[in-house]
Order: sequence, then C-alpha cells, then structure tokens
Amino acid sequence: MSHSDQGAIARLAAWLAALRAEDVPQRAIERAKLLLLDTLGCGFAALDDDCARAVLATLEVLGEKPQCTVLGHRRGMSVPSAVLANGTLIRVLDLNDYVVGAHPHSGARGGHPSDNIPVALAAAELAHSRGSDLLAAIVIAYEIYGRGKALMEADSVWDGVSISGVVAPAVAGWLMRLPQDKLAHGIALSAARAATPVAVREGGISAAKNIANALIAQNGMQATLLAQQGVTGPLDLFEAERGLRAVFPHGPAGEIFGAPLPDDSFITRSAIKVFPCFAGGQRAVAAGIALHRLLGGKVDQLKTIRVALADLPIVRRWLADPGRVDPRSREAADHSLHFLIAVALNDGAFGLRQFANARWTDAKVRALMARLDITTDADLARRAGEAYPCALHGTGHDGRPYDVEILEPPGFSPNGLDTQTVLDKFADVTERHLAPGSRNRIVDTVMALDKAISCDGLMRLLATERTTL
Repeated sequence: MSHSDQGAIARLAAWLAALRAEDVPQRAIERAKLLLLDTLGCGFAALDDDCARAVLATLEVLGEKPQCTVLGHRRGMSVPSAVLANGTLIRVLDLNDYVVGAHPHSGARGGHPSDNIPVALAAAELAHSRGSDLLAAIVIAYEIYGRGKALMEADSVWDGVSISGVVAPAVAGWLMRLPQDKLAHGIALSAARAATPVAVREGGISAAKNIANALIAQNGMQATLLAQQGVTGPLDLFEAERGLRAVFPHGPAGEIFGAPLPDDSFITRSAIKVFPCFAGGQRAVAAGIALHRLLGGKVDQLKTIRVALADLPIVRRWLADPGRVDPRSREAADHSLHFLIAVALNDGAFGLRQFANARWTDAKVRALMARLDITTDADLARRAGEAYPCALHGTGHDGRPYDVEILEPPGFSPNGLDTQTVLDKFADVTERHLAPGSRNRIVDTVMALDKAISCDGLMRLLATERTTL
C-alpha cells in the first residue's frame, strides 16, 4: 500500500517503526535531558500538593503489583497507574514547560509537551530501555505533540491535551518495540478516547485541569498494553466522517504525521517556567515583581495601575473569562492574570507560598486586583506577541510615572535552554524534598543518560524517599 492510500494513524505508525534513537539529532537529545530534569523537579516539588496526594491515595488503595516507579515513593505501581501518578505530580503545580508562540501551520498556541514524559519513563522502565532510547522517546513525544498542534484550530473548543491520546501510545509503543500494526492499533484505541474540551481550564476551573493530560496518558499506556495483546482499534479515526475531524480539522494529517524528523524538531520550541502559573502569566508575574522593586515595595503610593498585554485573540479570551477574572480556586488562581499581577506586585515575589491560605480570597489582594485597568496593545503583540509580553504603567499620587515592560521572562531564550537556569530551578524546587546528595545524583544521571545502557539506575534514584524539611 502506498503512503497516499494509508490513513494518518498508519502513516504515523510506519514513521515510528522506521525511527531509531540514532536518527535523533544530538542537539535535540541535549534539550531532552534538560527538559527531563526540569520535569522531574516539578514532580518532586508537588509531593505535598493536596490534589496529587488525593490521586496517589486513590491509586494506592488499588493494591496493584508494583511494576513502575512513582516519584519519591519506594513502592511502585502498575504501569498505567504510575503514568497517572507521575503525570499528576509533574503537572499539578503548573510549573512544567510550555510551548512558545503559535504553530506556524495552524496558529494553535500553548501546551505542555512534558506532560507525556511520565509515559516515556514508565514504558522505558517496563522495556528496560537504554538511556538513549528514553531521551529519543522524549524528543519523539514533543515532535508528535507539535504535529498534533498543526492539525488543530487556533481557537479550538478542544483542549491541546487531546493530542496526548496520540502521543502517549506512540511513545509507549515505540519504546516497547511493538510491531507496526500493533503500534497503530494502540494509537487508535487511545486516540478514540482522548478528546477533551477547553472547559477543563476555563470558567470554574477545577482539579480536572491538573489531571486531564495524566488521565489521557494513563489511557494511552493501557491502550498500548491492550494492543500488545492483539486488541484492535479504529485505524480510520482521522479520516472517518464521525471520527476526529472536529478535533483535528487541519491537514493533511497523514503527511504531517508521517513527515521525516527535522533537525529543528518541536522540542526546540519549549521553554521552562520560572513561576508556578500558566504560560500566559509568566511575563505578567515578572512585571509585577519588577514594579514592586521599582516602588521599593511601597505599592500604596500608586494612584492608578494600567496593565497592557499583547492584543491576541487568546489573551482577549482570557480576559473575558469570569472564572479567571474572579478566581475561586487554586486552579483558577494560577490562570488568573488579575490575581497573578496583584499578588506579585504586592509581595515582590511569586512562588508556591503565594497560593498559601487561599490568597486569591485575601481582601488586600482582592482590592489590588480590582484596581488593575487591563487593556490589550497591538504594539506589544507586534514586538513580542510570541512570548505574551506585559507592561505595567503606574502613576503615583504625586503624578510621578512608574513603568516596567517585560518582553521575555526568565527561563525563555530564543537560543535554547540555558543549562545553569535549569539546574538552578531543579535545586530550588526540590530543596524541601531531596537531600543534596540525592539531588546531585539525579542531575548527574540525567545529564549522562545518553551513555547509560539501562534506565534502571535513574529509576532507582527517582524512587528515593523524599526528605521532609
């Protein structure tokens, strides 16, 4: 059968079956190391999070045979449950990586490709993969995520996590060395259950935002195991009239999924976060902190505060969302520009402690939120729209102006990730949960992973019991 006669899932499976770790450019492998380390740090940082604890407690009650490692826990879980547990841990604080800018093919924005690293970890552990295979699988996961973004509408009602229904089984099946036909069926089984509405992160934002991708990834891992045993799925999902066209309307899907791996693969488009909030708030938080410092902490001397954001459709949608304007939960607060700017401006800092004691309900923070005059600016969009820039223009009671502008936040670089920035963040976010020796051993192991004949050493380190400080 020629490529033109194959469906998108078959084309993707054929591409994967022909791909070897040695085909992945070294530049992408080096980027995968840094993003893996950053993702692991986010997971350890979340060990005390209430939502993460609830998910892990639910899974622990199942009493499954321990097959795969759970971050910070001596006892493992079944393969699918480990994916859900680790997927929740790395995502729940909204501190893991994000995609910079709009996709050039579709205009679709956003997403966290590292959400599927837990799939790669579990499948690599199950298959006793080489370190180079794990890193290559991470590059593949990012690449397929980007190809899925190319198929989505820029203002889709379907959330980007829907793509993980394709990414998770593709990565798991590749690491487990499934034959091409079973790899395709695993992808089909998983993708058929993955479509997720944007409502999970709009309006009354709930904990579903934290675990949406982890649930899809868990299902993707399970679908791969089913396909391995011969269970089949609907291979024409992308072509069928009642398939996934509404979720992935752009195309041609087969050509996009089956294209060769480029030297500048999608993993090069990810940046790490410095602040535990959504990607669109990174510059806003940095601007709030900068204005606080400019004022010497004397925020009360401001008579007016005008906020300028890039004039983009997605930004206008954020500002029109009542759940973000008036956050009522931790999940809504880390997606609320009003809260993020106000608390960063008030405190001159932003980290996990800024969410303590439900700060989004604090009277002083609420009063500052109400004073923000937020507008969109076409000039900001023209100059730095890819990075969600933010400018704050304050006027003192004496008429003196106080202006700050953040076009690129810490953690973002058009020239690639800065190794020291990633190492510093890992040390900072894991300080309360990993002893210095354990932390250093994890760093050393990840940075040399492409030379490791097995991932087993890394998995043993990740099972290290956390240090409570």
